[in-house]
Amino acid sequence: MTEPQIAGAIILGGSYGSLSVARSFGRQGIGVSYFSAVRSVAQYCRYVTHHVPWQGPGDPKALDVLFAAADRLGMNGWLLLPSGDAEVQFVARNFDALAARFTLVTEDWAALEQLNNKAQLYRLADTLGIDYPRVYADGIAADRPVDEMRFPVVIKPSSTEKSNPLTKAKAWKADNAAEYAEKYALATQYMGPGGFVAQELIPGDGESQFSYAGLWNHGVEVCGLTARRARQFPAEFGTSPFVETTAQPRVLAEAQALLKAVDYHGLVEVEFKLDARDDRLKLLDVNTRIWAWIGLGAAAGLDFPVLAAAMALGRLPEKLEPAYGASWVRAIPNALSLVQSLQRTKRLGYAAMRSLSPRSVPALFALDDPLPALMELPIQVLRRL
Repeated sequence: MTEPQIAGAIILGGSYGSLSVARSFGRQGIGVSYFSAVRSVAQYCRYVTHHVPWQGPGDPKALDVLFAAADRLGMNGWLLLPSGDAEVQFVARNFDALAARFTLVTEDWAALEQLNNKAQLYRLADTLGIDYPRVYADGIAADRPVDEMRFPVVIKPSSTEKSNPLTKAKAWKADNAAEYAEKYALATQYMGPGGFVAQELIPGDGESQFSYAGLWNHGVEVCGLTARRARQFPAEFGTSPFVETTAQPRVLAEAQALLKAVDYHGLVEVEFKLDARDDRLKLLDVNTRIWAWIGLGAAAGLDFPVLAAAMALGRLPEKLEPAYGASWVRAIPNALSLVQSLQRTKRLGYAAMRSLSPRSVPALFALDDPLPALMELPIQVLRRL
């Protein structure tokens, strides 16, 4: 693999994905600085040479704090990678100022907003013929009477720039018209008109959830792979504790069409769900940040952070093909997901059994870096307290 000769990498926020990125760079002998507003397993990574606590990207002095730390620790010129939605917006909205001091592999907000804002994303998908869950309301006005809705429905924030109960929950489910009216009113209160979408809930569990992950250079794919997010915890709106790389030509084609249309640049994950009712993929989200299971890429032959650093230096690798069959697991949420499956279906399916494979890449544990796995439980306990 191409070894980038960058001075170092700065990771803003995030947790499990940030840990994987820190390990990727650290194993290449590249220094890593990690900025976090809350305690995280990533800060205990042995490859993090500088851990910088800050108030987060919402702090009015966030830019000054970042610049001061760069001057103090000699990090000017380092690669800067956002690992959360708020961090993506921070970098994108301050693109010119940050690009003058650091190396970036992303775009400004004018380019990224159409992928991060749900309403804009679905309008874009419409023009490209890419399907998505039926939208009942875009936050400005309901375009269908409540009695035409197919419940349950989901209310999602259009973007996560604001911090409130809806953005923290990521989505609210409404099982009937009364619940919808109540949650619609709350969403309007928190997000304002135009700040959220209400759409149908596509049935199905992790077996129907797919992702494309890739690295793009101004509208041209450098490398990419497809994966099934085979487990989910909690069941409906949780994260994926077990992900496996599988060849999915339809997912690949639709993600490539979307990213090519916007001349995309940088790292990206595109999420879909297969709707068994019409056998069509439905576009759910586009993550223009480090994603939680980015560490699976290295096991499939695509070490995304290292490849991004090489691209930033203008040393694009030859077209790389992924090795399908690798998997990634977060042990504790996966175990809870298995218990959840037993409670719901009274049996463990094939995907559940696959998730117990000892060959899966652990999200936390590594022989050369064991401390983050040991700190996971204390961190969770402290957060609850």
